Amino acid sequence: MRLGEAGEAGEAGEAAAAVGAAGEGAGVAGEAAEGPLQLLVSPPEVLRAAFGWRKLSHAASDKGDGVWSLLRKGVDPRSEGELTEWSPNLYSPSLRRRLEADCGPVCAGAVSDSSIASDGTQKLLLRLEDGLAVECVLIPMVGGKTTSLCISSQVGCSRGCTFCSTGTMGLLRNLRAEEILAQVWLALRTIRQRRLPPLVNVVFMGMGEPLNNLDEVRRAVELLVHPKAFALSARCVCVSTVGPSPAHIRRAAEALPCRLAWSVHAADDALRKTLVPTTRHSMGELRDAFLASLATKPARLRGLVVELALLEGAHAEQLAALLHPFGRGMVLANLIPYNYNGLAVHAFQQRLWEHKLLCTIRETRGDDERSACGQLATKAGQSKVVPTDQGRMKRASRHES
Repeated sequence: MRLGEAGEAGEAGEAAAAVGAAGEGAGVAGEAAEGPLQLLVSPPEVLRAAFGWRKLSHAASDKGDGVWSLLRKGVDPRSEGELTEWSPNLYSPSLRRRLEADCGPVCAGAVSDSSIASDGTQKLLLRLEDGLAVECVLIPMVGGKTTSLCISSQVGCSRGCTFCSTGTMGLLRNLRAEEILAQVWLALRTIRQRRLPPLVNVVFMGMGEPLNNLDEVRRAVELLVHPKAFALSARCVCVSTVGPSPAHIRRAAEALPCRLAWSVHAADDALRKTLVPTTRHSMGELRDAFLASLATKPARLRGLVVELALLEGAHAEQLAALLHPFGRGMVLANLIPYNYNGLAVHAFQQRLWEHKLLCTIRETRGDDERSACGQLATKAGQSKVVPTDQGRMKRASRHES
């Protein structure tokens, strides 16, 4: 879909239920019971229940907390070398053997390609176990104090947005929660290796429509904001959606403990239908669903980011009228320069300011390495990544076996 910026479990008994149950309501790691334990979807309380570890009051001595202190650095606790280097107090041969025997690989895939743009933005191509690939993008922020990460929720996308490279792929499949979080873990690993500023913001604005994969996105978000797992602020995690339907919006607002962004792109129904051909509902219907649903969220998560790609035909007055019912300060309009020149973009912003709307202009990042807004795709019909004998990567048709 897009790139952008955004601004943020009980113990033994509950954890045992989380390990032993599957499906909806099983807890943050409910589906980790079948097969090897997946570390990235198993918070400390689940690890303690699975391995019979006692919860210790001193976090440095607690094995569950210790494993996650490594995962948050992009370190593999199943690796003897990394475990001894980064956590010598936690390391023991028996612990490493136990993790290696009972847990699957930390990362559900591997980085098969990487490119760094002139502004420091880095695109990572993650090759999944079935040969398909997704992209995520690391964005060191201007000022050098924080890093943001744009991640994908699907391989391809079914929404068909005409200005978006991912839309040309079609939908190949949904990502599992551990595959979504693998992008975050690899990003943390890259941040450590490149000595970038700390990861603060994670935005679901990469490949795919998150609300069409809501169950797995929910599981991933819960781990991202879990205070003992990835430990990000809920205000710094943002899920962006075109709003497939009012029902999708209502379910997302209820299920996701984070902020939401709405990819409007056009306030006019006819133009919106042209840009997002799968649109089935009027913009008024979608807006009203956001209005009602956000009112049920905690106050710190009620603000809505509204994204608008400035394509020919966009009108500030139409957008202002669409967003007027939200009230002052509840919406931030984020303008994405597309085929508008700089003067026109600032004029559009000025008109929204005149309507008392908060409005920012998204800085274009990574466009020289196709890492910018709407450029994420593993090439339409060429989403399989196959290693050659020379260790290079060639892309094969998705129709190949």
